[in-house]
Amino acid sequence: MAWNYWQNGSIRSYLINMFHKVTYNPKFERICIYNSICNHKCKICSYKLMERKYKSIDVEKIKRVIEEMREKSLVKRVHFLGGEPTINPFLEDLLKFCRELNLYTCLGHTNGSKVVDVNEANISIKAYTEEKHIECTGVSNKTILENFIRAYDKGIKLKANTVFIPDFIDYEEIEKIAKFIASIDNEIPYHIIGYIPVPSAPWRRPHFEEVVKAAKVAKNYLKYVTFSCPDENFTRDEKYASFVII
Repeated sequence: MAWNYWQNGSIRSYLINMFHKVTYNPKFERICIYNSICNHKCKICSYKLMERKYKSIDVEKIKRVIEEMREKSLVKRVHFLGGEPTINPFLEDLLKFCRELNLYTCLGHTNGSKVVDVNEANISIKAYTEEKHIECTGVSNKTILENFIRAYDKGIKLKANTVFIPDFIDYEEIEKIAKFIASIDNEIPYHIIGYIPVPSAPWRRPHFEEVVKAAKVAKNYLKYVTFSCPDENFTRDEKYASFVII
């Protein structure tokens, strides 16, 4: 991200590296690189539930770790997550580095505000109705929907996801999103996530049966629909467990 500051009566720009954590999962031979800042202001963002104290990691240090692990045949995939990965000004450099090492690259999640050169991207479509998208995120979804199509046309392997919120991102909205995805390719995988309540947001957590029904609505249009409905006692499957390496 470029930030502006005043110097000698003129505006100067400088770049901020927002990578703050790197993890490794040996089962999937996967490195995950975490970004810390997002360009949307989502009312439903579960990151609000976590206390965050970030310290940026030097990009050259990240490259050294990736290269060392590649030389030892320990890594095949590099995923970028956290905040909105595509706004990090050093992302393109890291992606180029990964391609040179013949590593598979993936946006583990992205809001779709920018299309970058990756093998795979999991794009979050918060809403199809523009007014609802603005209410949820603070921005229009026109560019996001256009970028979803652009990414598909570029040959990027796509997945999509939506947070299901009763009385807001409801069955009707899920149907609109599923129709949109199916109009591009009905074999794009689609995951529906039960909303986790966050501070100051007015919406409730959905019941399991409601999320199941939302998935059934989407399955009328898409071949591959999955869902999850985390509760207060949710724990992540151990096979996805990673450990911090930087």
